[in-house]
Amino acid sequence: MKAPLKARVARPSPEDALRIAGAAAPSQPPAQLPAGDGATTLNLRVRRSTVDALTAAARQRRMTLKQVVTQALAAAGVEVAAADLEDRTPRRRG
Repeated sequence: MKAPLKARVARPSPEDALRIAGAAAPSQPPAQLPAGDGATTLNLRVRRSTVDALTAAARQRRMTLKQVVTQALAAAGVEVAAADLEDRTPRRRG
């Protein structure tokens, strides 16, 4: 028999949350998190032959697929973050 569902606790509205936070710490300014340039995922649907060609080029140049693609984008005039041009593959210990 399955366990019963947990009771849901009502969350405060954004306005209520600000009111509660203001009452708890009236001298603190509201937190504002900067929108950073964090990593995200780009998913492309291309033909297997294109992936095979990219893989061959990456192996020949001793680079990652990401490096081949981002260097090509940079060469085409697209502004690419420096970190995306580096091989940041975790290395195995051993």
